[in-house]
Amino acid sequence: MEWLTHDRYLDSAAADALRVVQLAEGADMDARVPSCPDWALRDLLFHHGMVFRWIGEIVARRATERVPFREVPDREMPAGGEADWLLAGAERTVATLREAGPDVALWGWARGGGTRWWGRRIAHETLVHRVDAELTVGARPEADPGLAADNVDELLVNALDLGATAFDKRAALSGAGDSLHLHTTDTPGEWQLLPAEEGFSLDYGHVKADAAVRGTARDVMLWLNGRLPEGEAGPERFGEERVLELWRGGLSLG
Repeated sequence: MEWLTHDRYLDSAAADALRVVQLAEGADMDARVPSCPDWALRDLLFHHGMVFRWIGEIVARRATERVPFREVPDREMPAGGEADWLLAGAERTVATLREAGPDVALWGWARGGGTRWWGRRIAHETLVHRVDAELTVGARPEADPGLAADNVDELLVNALDLGATAFDKRAALSGAGDSLHLHTTDTPGEWQLLPAEEGFSLDYGHVKADAAVRGTARDVMLWLNGRLPEGEAGPERFGEERVLELWRGGLSLG
């Protein structure tokens, strides 16, 4: 699947970070995050603000090895200033990535890294956490179809990399024996996932599978990321629930 442009990813990250900040202002910092039940809203903001700062430090250093979190500056999120702290980190990192451009070689935890990869990663990290914030305050998540389909592809392509340790449940897919087809109906997007001896293989196009998920890009993206709002039917699902949940669980980011 063809990637979006570097600037499109960064524009999306900036807009979604601002949306998170707007949702957080005046909200209860102790409110539970339905999609991450171990987190309160405060924890979501801290995690997201730290990820922004960590990526910004990787880019600023032109790091070719992983930067430890303990070396990331400005790690203290002030009580009462959580939203401003998140926004400052987001703006700094987006500006750093934009200035660097898409062609700088850098360490990354999958697919060889680089600024282009990190631009795509931060766009989708922010999209998913914007959804988390919306679910926390009871707002209905929306998503641009092209970006939502790209979110699905980004997750799958990263999960293909057996060196990507962020997928700590992926081993469950090895030799699973059942295939999965994903299909977005409002923008081009079809993915065929086949179990392999290690992990899985990925192909594009329409092929019959043991189980399938079909719907708008927004609905498929929310289902795959475990972010469907309570009470929403979500995309159409075909096949055994066991197979669907095996794939969704195995592809979840740890």
